Amino acid sequence: MTGATESPEPAQRNSGSRTERAPGGELSGPTGTLLHYRRTRLRNSTPGSTRASKRTPVEDDGADVPEDTRDHWLDEVSSDEEHRRRGAMVRVMDTFAVPYLWFRRIFAFLATTPGKLVSITVILSVAIFAAGWSMSQSSSSRQSDLDVLLTTTEPMSYAAHNLYTSLSLADTIATTGFVQAGVESAGTRARYNAAIDRAMVSATESAAGLDVRDRATLQLISDIERQLPIYTGLVETARINNRMGNPVGVAYMAEASSLMREEILPAAATLFAATSSDVREQQHQLTRPQWVPLSGLFAAVFFLVVAQWLLWRMTRRRLNRGFLAATALMLVAIVWVSASNFTTWQAGTRGFAEASMPWDSLTASRIQAQQARTLETLSLVRRQSVADTTTSFEATAEAVNIALNDFEQAEGHTPLASGANRAQIVEARTALADWQAAHDRFIVAMNSGSYQEAVRLATTTTFVPGSPPTAAASYDRLDGALSRLIADARSSMRAFINDGLTATQLVSTAVLLLSVLAILAVWIGVRPRLQEYL
Repeated sequence: MTGATESPEPAQRNSGSRTERAPGGELSGPTGTLLHYRRTRLRNSTPGSTRASKRTPVEDDGADVPEDTRDHWLDEVSSDEEHRRRGAMVRVMDTFAVPYLWFRRIFAFLATTPGKLVSITVILSVAIFAAGWSMSQSSSSRQSDLDVLLTTTEPMSYAAHNLYTSLSLADTIATTGFVQAGVESAGTRARYNAAIDRAMVSATESAAGLDVRDRATLQLISDIERQLPIYTGLVETARINNRMGNPVGVAYMAEASSLMREEILPAAATLFAATSSDVREQQHQLTRPQWVPLSGLFAAVFFLVVAQWLLWRMTRRRLNRGFLAATALMLVAIVWVSASNFTTWQAGTRGFAEASMPWDSLTASRIQAQQARTLETLSLVRRQSVADTTTSFEATAEAVNIALNDFEQAEGHTPLASGANRAQIVEARTALADWQAAHDRFIVAMNSGSYQEAVRLATTTTFVPGSPPTAAASYDRLDGALSRLIADARSSMRAFINDGLTATQLVSTAVLLLSVLAILAVWIGVRPRLQEYL
């Protein structure tokens, strides 16, 4: 009915829905609020617009609807993966947009003639500095290593040499003193003590220069230092028994000499050979030409030549003073480094090799002579046949002659050639000949039973006018001459190492300075060409 008034109905609630019907028939909740908002908007519109709205349905996109009343469940749903992908691309574009713009501008500039000039100059500067820095560091490292060789490695090898020779000399002196009539002389005892002391000090010096990781060499020194007190104890026991007239003293002396020759001296020989090999290897490594750094300097000169050609193609000017000055500076650096390398190679490879050859052979022959002298004296102590000592003596004489020949051969190429050295060689050869003759007389005396004559030949060191030299006196002269020749050979080796060290001085600083000056010359040379485009 049209005029009837509708009675208000009680509010209807639905427990499963959020829509409520309030008194008066209106809906409450989000849906009711939306309907109320739309009705209010229609009432407030103009009549013309009302009629138009009757003709055309109003399309409401919900833009003016409050956020909490929109129908979000009707919106199109987009995937989270698409949002993430779209966000990652945006971040990438935001991150690299400015660098990309910079690169475009840089590449656009490099395509121009000024850009090409700047590119060539930068490449040349980097190449020249890299070559100079590499050569400077290589020369500095070589100079430092040569200094270590001169102050640490070579002295350690010389300490091993002293250890080797001192131990052998101590055994020879102890054996000779044992056969002297009565109590050994004070001079013999002092020489023996000095040899033992020098051996102990040399062992300590050898260990001081070693790396803690070199277990094998350290073990050799430990064995020598552990067995040396045993040897000296056996020698003292033999001396005490000899003074008391006990024949057992001979057995103690023979046991001491056997310990020295069979265990201690082989360890010392191995130590000396290892340290000498280290010196030769380091010297060889440090005197080779620096091919890699030199190739960098040559490459820098090549780049300078190519750059001048490119500059001529771009500017139609044949020569550039700055580039020519840089090329000249790099050529000076190459000549300087080449001269230093040649001097170092000549001093290290040729001179050092020729000086080290007599050093090794003289040391080995001196040790062999000392052992032959010990065997000669032990045959007298034991009063046994000297047939075995004859073979050993002949081998020793041959080794000494070879060592002296090596020294003479090295004289023609090294600073070893001097009047004093030649006199020492003549002295050594004469002493060796006298020892051979005295040894023959010693064998005859032993075989004929002339024990007193054999003792005199084996122990008397004084020279009696009108009589031939004894074996003891001849050996002392030979040992002294060999010792002086060894010292001269060592001085020559150190001189060659020092020459190599001197040749490397100032190379590092000079090459780096020349490289920096070359870079400045390049920039000064290219500056007028760049100003033409400004």
